[in-house]
Amino acid sequence: MERDQILREILSDPELMEKYDIKQNELETFTTSPSKPYNKKIVEVLSVIINENDNHLNRSMIYKKLKNVHNI
Repeated sequence: MERDQILREILSDPELMEKYDIKQNELETFTTSPSKPYNKKIVEVLSVIINENDNHLNRSMIYKKLKNVHNI
């Protein structure tokens, strides 16, 4: 499964769509590519996890990247 498909599949859950105010037409435009600005923080966080896991980064490195996303 492609990275973008994984992201969309996760976020297509009705509870998540409601919680994060995601519209169906908006969902279809989500991508894991950092070249496009992320319009929702949840998309950015999930994209980092999906991309870095696919790039075989270990958990601690992924955690550090997530900390940077949240400016912790």
